[in-house]
Amino acid sequence: MNLKNKIFHFLLVSLLVCQPLYAATDDIIHVLNPDPYSQAMGASILSLSPSVFGFFVNPASNYTNFSKELQLSYISFFDNNHGAAAGVVIPTEKAGNFTVYVSGMDFNDKSEYYDYKSYVAGALNYVYPLVETDPMFTEKGGIGATLKFYNISLQNDNSMTLYGFDLGAIYNLSFIDRNLTGAIAIKNIGNDLDFGYFDYLGKSYTQKQAQNFTVAARYLVYEPYNVSLSADMIKFFDNLEMAYACGLEAKPFYPFSVRLGWRDYRDEFNKGVTAGFGLEFDRVNISYAFSDILDSDDDQHVFSIGIYFGKIPDSGKAYDHYTGYYLNKAKNYYTKKDYIAARKEFEDILAVYPDNVEAKKYLSLLSDDLEQSDIDISGKVEKYNARGDAAMLRNNLVKAEKNYRKALDFDETNAHAQNGLKEVKAKIHEQEVYINRKNHQKEITEHWLKAMKHYDNGEFVFAKDEFLKVKEIDPENAGADRYLELIQIKVNKVNSVQANNIFKQGLAEYEKQNYEKALSYFNTAYISDPSREDIKDFIDECTEQVRILKGTDEQDEQQEEGLVTNKQVAEQMKVVYNKGLEQFTLKDYEGAIVTFEELKILADKNKYFNYNEQANSYLDKSKLAISRQIYNEAKALESKGDWEGAYNLYKETVDYYDKNEQAKKDYERLRTALSQKYYEQALQQFSAGYTDKAEVLIRKSLQYDPNKAEAKRLLEKLME
Repeated sequence: MNLKNKIFHFLLVSLLVCQPLYAATDDIIHVLNPDPYSQAMGASILSLSPSVFGFFVNPASNYTNFSKELQLSYISFFDNNHGAAAGVVIPTEKAGNFTVYVSGMDFNDKSEYYDYKSYVAGALNYVYPLVETDPMFTEKGGIGATLKFYNISLQNDNSMTLYGFDLGAIYNLSFIDRNLTGAIAIKNIGNDLDFGYFDYLGKSYTQKQAQNFTVAARYLVYEPYNVSLSADMIKFFDNLEMAYACGLEAKPFYPFSVRLGWRDYRDEFNKGVTAGFGLEFDRVNISYAFSDILDSDDDQHVFSIGIYFGKIPDSGKAYDHYTGYYLNKAKNYYTKKDYIAARKEFEDILAVYPDNVEAKKYLSLLSDDLEQSDIDISGKVEKYNARGDAAMLRNNLVKAEKNYRKALDFDETNAHAQNGLKEVKAKIHEQEVYINRKNHQKEITEHWLKAMKHYDNGEFVFAKDEFLKVKEIDPENAGADRYLELIQIKVNKVNSVQANNIFKQGLAEYEKQNYEKALSYFNTAYISDPSREDIKDFIDECTEQVRILKGTDEQDEQQEEGLVTNKQVAEQMKVVYNKGLEQFTLKDYEGAIVTFEELKILADKNKYFNYNEQANSYLDKSKLAISRQIYNEAKALESKGDWEGAYNLYKETVDYYDKNEQAKKDYERLRTALSQKYYEQALQQFSAGYTDKAEVLIRKSLQYDPNKAEAKRLLEKLME
């Protein structure tokens, strides 16, 4: 479906759902929204605001917050009213996000439009993320609750205390369309407003809070600029009237976003156009919203600033946030033609996230523009260690890794920097798992669905194959591990059933006095289920009967030798298997490989094929373990700056075990990096007039990448 069709269908559904009926006037204290992000989109409950104050319109909104954040907001409102708000959100990795909020508002004493003089308010919000764990961890939305408190001073010098309760949920409707998100919110459930007035019957004048139920939809219509449309429908509890709102958001360039909206609550405070913009940097977000108030030139303005602090607890969100931040920073350098700074930023990104496609693309473009060496790094070891520690506190791995390496440039034995790099590597592994799952979500899901279909149909062998394919893509997939264990239990039961069926075939031959054939069946059944003592008894009986039938002493001796060998085969294979298993457990992988190769030969020779699968499995695991040992040695050399040594070990890893995908990736990455390194050194020597040195270096570059076009061109120039 093209972009125009997407927009048309979204708006059609919105018009059908959000009918422009008539609404009651909301109470003013509930519409003074301190969050410019949502306010600018018509106060939509699906603004997906990064602000602390996002919970004000939807208690579930703060599930998107990835870091501890302090938010401050200022509101300028119709008729010379103003107020301020402050809030702090504290995200956790598993327990959800918590928010604390306080605000205050002063109203114009001379106003004829309302009974309020001032108020102070506080709120507590909690939101729990909704996730899918199978076939991979995916964040789908959140469910939240807010408890609100107000202490209100009235124009008649009375005061009242108000409390309210909100519930909300946001969920990605990927079963309909991956770009579609839905939300609901129930708001302002609490006590009545008592204004301290009495009517002509002497009855106290009270008013219910503006209790309402809101549903909303949001659709991402154009991903490159994050263009999204939203539509809200609001139902008030105290009558049949309804209201609606719609909004649009786009992020045309970093760090700028723009929002527009329209709302129709059928009163002067809540009907009209809204608009705003935001600036989202690494540690700060700034936003503004304008709301038109009909019949007045004194409109509503909301300003907000948020400051992130502390560590980002969720490694996946940290990856998304910082990768986007550093890519935008590097691209800005590239646009300004500051190629040296741009290259450094892209290389820093690839040092931590070696598979980032966009960074690779820009580096290939930069290779034609760069003719200068890397910027010299200056400073003290303590300064870079301190910067690295500060970056690690915020889970900013790119910056941490860069600063620890700078420290090691000055003191390669510095223990603090070495320990810091070890911690970075541990975090990188977590994010590699996250990136891998994100990049292969489609393949994982396809294999998972096939596996579950086979599993539900009792086709456990086929199900196992599909789950193993999931494990090949995502080795740490807990769901696949769980089902593989269940399948193994079921397969063990199946082996027992198979052993019994083979045993019955042996009995049939035994009753026909065909003892040699029966013996073959009984031996096979015993291998499948060694716990069967009755099978062992029949093996002994058949052995005796065959001996009797043979006639001569010589034949008896030969048959006895053959039968003993037949019985001993199982024991011999068990001994070899257990030896290999012990070697594997003790991490003697080379010894385990020799032993399991021997087991395969015995299994083929004696036609006991049940051992083949186990032998192949442990051979594969042993080779992988050895390749990982070589791979880790290569990573250690690379971290010390020995690129050539690391390259040779990566190549050895790939040659030894070609299924090690990570080693393949690092081998290719370092091959490209070494080729680029020697190309740039050759370019420097050529520019300085040292053609002989340039030729040596360019030939070295082509050894690593014979197809490097710019290196070939430089060599041609040198040969002229």
